[in-house]
Amino acid sequence: MREVLRVIRKRWYVTLPIVLITIALSAVANTVLPTTYQSQCSISLLNSPDVAAQAPNNGNPFLTFSQALTVTADFLGRRLSSDESAKELKARGLTGEYGVKLADNAMGPFLTLTVTGPNPAQVEKSIAVLNTYAADQLKAIQAEQKAPAGSQIASTVIVPPQAPQAQTKTKLQSVALIALGGLAVAFLSGFVAENLAGVLQRRRARSRKHGSAAADTDDEAPGQQAEPSLAAGR
Repeated sequence: MREVLRVIRKRWYVTLPIVLITIALSAVANTVLPTTYQSQCSISLLNSPDVAAQAPNNGNPFLTFSQALTVTADFLGRRLSSDESAKELKARGLTGEYGVKLADNAMGPFLTLTVTGPNPAQVEKSIAVLNTYAADQLKAIQAEQKAPAGSQIASTVIVPPQAPQAQTKTKLQSVALIALGGLAVAFLSGFVAENLAGVLQRRRARSRKHGSAAADTDDEAPGQQAEPSLAAGR
C-alpha cells in the first residue's frame, strides 16, 4: 500500500485527471440511466365447484388444494410466458417487461405476476392488465378442452397489485462499475507512467555512460598516435 500511495502521489498529474473524469462520468450515468419501477401481485388457482361440493369440503374451494392444481398453475405460467401471450398483452396495453412464475417456496398453486418499467403509472396499469389476462387465459385453456362448467378451475387474487416500487439496484451497479473501472484505469496509468519514467531514466543513464566512454577514448587516441612518431624520429 505504501508503494501504491507513493506512485499515486508522485504521478498525480496522470491519476488525478482520470479520477476527475471518472467522477464526472459516474454523475452523468446516475442522471441519465433511467430508474425502473416494479409491481407484483399473486394469484391462486381454486378447485372446481364440483370438487369443492364433495364432503367434507362443504363447498369451500380453499379446502381442496391438490397437486393437480399446482401442475395447472405451472401450465398457466408457461402459457402466459409464451411469445403469443406477449403479443396479446402488448395489444391490451401492457408496457415494459413482465414475468410469471410459481411463487417462491410455494406449497400450492400460487403464481407471482411481475411487471417492470420506467414509468410507475404505466407499470400500475400493466400489472392490472396482466392480472386480468391471466384469469382470461385460465378460462380459455379449459374452454379449449371443453371442460364442463361445474368442473372448471377458477383463480383468485391473493395479493392485489402493489404500488410500483423503484428498483435502484441495477442502476447503482452500473454507476459502481463505471467508478471502479475508472479508478482501476487511474491506478494502472500511474504505474505505467512510473515504469515509462524508469525506462527513460535508464536510457539517459546509458547514454551518458556511453558518451563518457567515447570521450575518454578520444582523449587517449592522440597520445597513442604520438608515440610512434617519436620512435620514427629516433
